[in-house]
Amino acid sequence: MHTIRVSEMIDEQKFNRFHLQILLCCIFIIICDGYDMFMLGTILPSLMTEWKITAVEAGLFSSYALFGMMIGALVFGPLADKFGRKKVILICTVIFSIFTFTSGFADTPTSFGIQRFIAGLGLGGVMPNLIAIITEYAPKKLRSTLVAIMFSGHALGGVVVSLGAMYLIPNFGWRAVVWLGALPLIFMPILYKMLPESLNYFILKNQKSQLADVLNQVEVNGKYTANDHYVLHEKSKNDSTGFPVKQLFKKGRTVSTIMFWVAFFMCLFVMYGLSTWLPKIMEGAGYELGSS
Repeated sequence: MHTIRVSEMIDEQKFNRFHLQILLCCIFIIICDGYDMFMLGTILPSLMTEWKITAVEAGLFSSYALFGMMIGALVFGPLADKFGRKKVILICTVIFSIFTFTSGFADTPTSFGIQRFIAGLGLGGVMPNLIAIITEYAPKKLRSTLVAIMFSGHALGGVVVSLGAMYLIPNFGWRAVVWLGALPLIFMPILYKMLPESLNYFILKNQKSQLADVLNQVEVNGKYTANDHYVLHEKSKNDSTGFPVKQLFKKGRTVSTIMFWVAFFMCLFVMYGLSTWLPKIMEGAGYELGSS
């Protein structure tokens, strides 16, 4: 029986078809995530006109989804460690796809807002798990690059919804833009087949056969079997246990942790605030909705 240090083996691999497969799956999901998140800005002027709501009421729509994202990230992140990242990613994708689609049938602001909140749960849960699974399988030299490439799909989703709305809203109304958010459901069987489960989950559940199958795809000429002994990474005496967030404030990391949080808060504040209100601001300045 051989002892396989999984993390070290993954780090040493070259980019191959298996890595490309994971990357494409994650890019597709994050594009759909970006489409859903930036969608509100494209339809907000139409919602305000149809439902005769104020800017304050319209702003709540964005807040509902963002509150859902915050809760989703906090809940589905830990759940992925217990039930597997693949399962959580697919469940979250189904959640935001279904409730985005059904929000297109909403006839009141309240109904629309509730469904945006539930969709936000899925949006928030899927993003950190996509980053985690890319990081887990990526070769060490390409890890940051692959995460950056994958995450750029979020902005691409914003481009797609903007271009799509230019055609859909004048011809079919804002609901058509929302209904298109159900597209990931069509590809769910492909995603289920192509996206691998987390390495940590395989080891935690002692699923050696499944782990060996995946590692033989990671390493083209690999000959791993269920009889091998698998270790994700070597534990050191400095490894900590307990509530992990506490570790962010230990060993002199308090100031840097707070500064990172402030930087991310301001970045997201600008990004989501601008994406939500820019079309309405431009329309108010005299531009046509399509140009906005």
